[in-house]
Amino acid sequence: MMQKSSLLAVGTALALVSLAPSVMAQAKASKAQQQQDKMVAEIPRCSKSLGTISIVNGDDAYGWTQSNLAPPQKLLRVIVQKSGCFTLVDRGAGLNAAQAERNLNQNLGLQRGSNVGQNQVKAADFVLVAEVAAADSNTGGNAAAGIVGGLIGGRAGAVVGGLRTKKLEANTVLSLTDVRTTESFSFEGTAAKNDLSWGAGGGGFGLGGAVGGGYEDTEIGRIVTQAFIVAYGNMVAELGGIDVGGKAAAPSRSFTVATATTLRSAPTGGGVVRALPVGLLLYPTGNKEGMWWEVIDDNDNVGWVQNDKLTAAQ
Repeated sequence: MMQKSSLLAVGTALALVSLAPSVMAQAKASKAQQQQDKMVAEIPRCSKSLGTISIVNGDDAYGWTQSNLAPPQKLLRVIVQKSGCFTLVDRGAGLNAAQAERNLNQNLGLQRGSNVGQNQVKAADFVLVAEVAAADSNTGGNAAAGIVGGLIGGRAGAVVGGLRTKKLEANTVLSLTDVRTTESFSFEGTAAKNDLSWGAGGGGFGLGGAVGGGYEDTEIGRIVTQAFIVAYGNMVAELGGIDVGGKAAAPSRSFTVATATTLRSAPTGGGVVRALPVGLLLYPTGNKEGMWWEVIDDNDNVGWVQNDKLTAAQ
């Protein structure tokens, strides 16, 4: 009778151990999901776009490869799209595919009405560089768990022995550069979490599985994602105190003289200010009268020239 009771107790204990992984994983997934949903909810939302933006990865790939994460560009695209603060323009694989499609028009010809041609690509107002400055996932086994795991042994012991304390930290940097003025602003984001883990991954980051690359299904990936959301939130919050009007503040586009002509003091009948050789750079002041534009040269000479003598400088 004593032996039967002992066997029953051992069987019950093993049954509880076998159930523990799924129960703990569900509890962890629920906790992780709550934290993740909270962070996604904290992605800043804008009622209107602040401009067009392209996103590139930083030069140092070690920041994300050390944690087996994909380059952060894809993650930032999803964050930016969810915020509505910028309009994304593709300068990566999408642009290459679009260029290939456009090349069909030159080589084979597209159907009439396709409306694909020159001067249709939207310019980026800003370039956003995403970098993982540091990501740390130092792990130390729980001594008590190791002892219990050794006593139980087998697969169940391995599960219990997997109970360990992890210190997860990440530091990210977003650099926003105005394309026209090249003014650049940097924003940091940090995230850290001391978590008791059974080694089972939680659910997705609330981004609908759109990112992948380790950002949604690994603990350090979720921490890095949180750090990027913090950095992005800091960036959008500070834009209110930063002059981001580069598009309006930048000088008007410059033009070069395409056909030799003269600079005149008035649109019609004005005296000659100077000769304008081919290739000379001129800057429109914004004043116009018919085909005549008021311009200024590098020597601060101001005068009028017919715009059909000019071509946009590249």
